Amino acid sequence: MERIILHLDMDAFFAAIEQRDNPKLIGKPVVVGGDEGNKGVVSTASYEAREYGIHSAMPISEAKKLCPNAFYLRGNFKKYIKDSISLVEICQSISPIIQPTSIDELFIDISGSIPFFNSKREIAETLQKVVWKKLHLTCSIGIAPNKLLAKITSEVKKPSGITILEKENIEKFLGNLSIEKVAGIGEKTTKILKNLGIHTVGNLNKYPESILVKKFGKFGKHLAQIGKGIDDSPVIPISKKPKPKSIGNEITFSESTRNKDQLRKMLLELTNKTAYRLRKKNAVAFTITLKIKYDNFVVKTFSQTLDKPINYDSEIYKIISGMLDKMNFGFHKVRLLGIRLTNLKFSNDPIQLSIFSIYEEKFANISKAVDKLRQKFGESIIDIGK
Repeated sequence: MERIILHLDMDAFFAAIEQRDNPKLIGKPVVVGGDEGNKGVVSTASYEAREYGIHSAMPISEAKKLCPNAFYLRGNFKKYIKDSISLVEICQSISPIIQPTSIDELFIDISGSIPFFNSKREIAETLQKVVWKKLHLTCSIGIAPNKLLAKITSEVKKPSGITILEKENIEKFLGNLSIEKVAGIGEKTTKILKNLGIHTVGNLNKYPESILVKKFGKFGKHLAQIGKGIDDSPVIPISKKPKPKSIGNEITFSESTRNKDQLRKMLLELTNKTAYRLRKKNAVAFTITLKIKYDNFVVKTFSQTLDKPINYDSEIYKIISGMLDKMNFGFHKVRLLGIRLTNLKFSNDPIQLSIFSIYEEKFANISKAVDKLRQKFGESIIDIGK
């Protein structure tokens, strides 16, 4: 069976949702991302905003200089996830082999779906029509023999475009394609390649693999494959394995206590353990719950649901310790302390774990470094402090 991969990429997803839900924004420059004031970076810019030179990952302060009259929105992450989940459900009507790669794009292996349609184009057009009918959003689609090429072709005609690359046209298509347009080739690699005289994928294909390997190591082999348009990676379908609905830890004290310094210290330990388990599941949490059992065996819980999900120790601790600070124990002492994280989202859900700000990326890198130490030397080797 001929392998046929479809890549679907939503058009200015977050900004388009905001325009759909607020007709006053239609046709206006809309920028989603950042925090209050000029902090953070652009997550998504509408096509009207892009005409001013605004793009993803640009500092909000710089975007405001380019277009001070744009509508700057922090965004509604829960709303975006809801539409993303609906998108996956729509695509499952075409094929069960679907791999979301972020909140607004996914791969579909349509090799087995072809007999049920008149053509590849009909599949793409059907998807676009259903996405518009159910979500009132547009998407761009690329269809090719593999994931690498499907991803590239989905960018050719945006927004609302359809590009189909047949096997016999691959060499011609890649010949003059700028290396910047290839997913996986970043800014640093692009600079090195251009210094070698490699400006297009066609140039890359003609470059000796041995020199690429010498220059880039194992990645050099991957670059050589890109030059030939080869990608054997499969579309990995969404796991059917049941996912946990909550992750938590708790401790019962040998002696009940009212000492808040002692309780904070234990909360920090519980937070580190719970956040580590959350990240091991490649998950984030929207809801944080503090559980307290008193020496009279009365149990109380305090919960907070966030607008944006988190999985970093310090952020979770800040919220959970804030709950503790507001508590008045009266005459009672604490016998048990617990943390529970619920309303979870996982990395193979249609979701991006870190968006909106460099601040989050910084904490993600810290967490990864700490987690590596824990995996090598045990969970108790290091804690992230408050």
